[in-house]
Amino acid sequence: MSSTRKAAAAATALPEGPRPRAGGGGASGTYSVLDFLTDGENDTAGRQLVQLFSGYLYTPVAVAIVELGILGRLAGKALTPEDIAKDAGTDPDATGRLLRAGMAVGLLSGDEDGRFRLSPAGERLGPDAGRLGEMAVLWLEPIREAMVGLAEHVRSGQQVDPAAPGGFWDYLGSHPGEAVKFARAMGYATSRLPGALDAAGYRPPAASRVVDVGGNRGTMLAWLLKALPDAAGVIVDRAEAMATAPDFLGAAGVQHRTELVPGSFFEEVPEGDLHLLSRVLHNWDDKSVRRIVANCAKAGRPGGSLVVVEYVLPAVPEPAAGHLMDVMMMVLYGGRERTLEQHRALIEPCGYALREEFPVGAVDGGQPPLRVLEFART
Repeated sequence: MSSTRKAAAAATALPEGPRPRAGGGGASGTYSVLDFLTDGENDTAGRQLVQLFSGYLYTPVAVAIVELGILGRLAGKALTPEDIAKDAGTDPDATGRLLRAGMAVGLLSGDEDGRFRLSPAGERLGPDAGRLGEMAVLWLEPIREAMVGLAEHVRSGQQVDPAAPGGFWDYLGSHPGEAVKFARAMGYATSRLPGALDAAGYRPPAASRVVDVGGNRGTMLAWLLKALPDAAGVIVDRAEAMATAPDFLGAAGVQHRTELVPGSFFEEVPEGDLHLLSRVLHNWDDKSVRRIVANCAKAGRPGGSLVVVEYVLPAVPEPAAGHLMDVMMMVLYGGRERTLEQHRALIEPCGYALREEFPVGAVDGGQPPLRVLEFART
């Protein structure tokens, strides 16, 4: 794939594949079902557009393959559609058609005997927890509906209340199984961050008690406790969000230093001298952000710190991934991504002063997708 198409795919954040042609194919080795609408392999703009409008086909195929457990059934083996259907309790004909579609999106390969196996991309996707397959939960019904309604939301500008009946948090509260899946996906989404922080050379401020506010399974807390070997840790989050925390923290070797506190960070935040908000604030509107940060300041010890990890938007618009996240936050939670100055305007009046802005995870020389904002308690 050319560097131009890589950039285009990154800018749109839509799944591009890989989608290998059966038996080879053109110079790029990938295709879209709408390629016939372009002016050939060198029509970069046309191919970018067909990628934009083909996502409605690729994502449901990938999600179905994940949800039906096909990845696990094909792990290390080759099976026919009939074999898979018998084991999964699915319709044989429909299963075969899905498997062939899985080849088209690059997750599976097939042989002349009619058997299917995982492609390298399929192996990367799953089936175990902690693999990219966890992100299939982003195809949850309320997320789909919110994104489909983007144009209408832009027309109306109506503020979303995720806690209202039918809102996202209400959905998770009434679908506990989906809530656990969503928590696992968020845990996976954070799993690369500690390594990126290490690679960037970031070191947390000194602390004896670290509070991970909205910390899910504790990915970031485990990293902080390893960096601060004499510190104790606390996670405050919804009970279902912390469902996998004991196992994760135990595997990380820090469970004996960690306390789990089920509850709402809108009501109260445990005391500590380092409070962490890792990709939490973008879920909420400005009023809610002020309340969360004020609770952290109230619970913060003298000389303590607040560490915020977010997609910080560039001051001047550019094709940054954060702008796509911003749209999702708008329609799903009523939240938003923010610039550095917008973060400071919300956080500093609560009793903090910016100490450092630390870029994390730059890709191919582009703008870092995440930044650490370190605030000192005043």
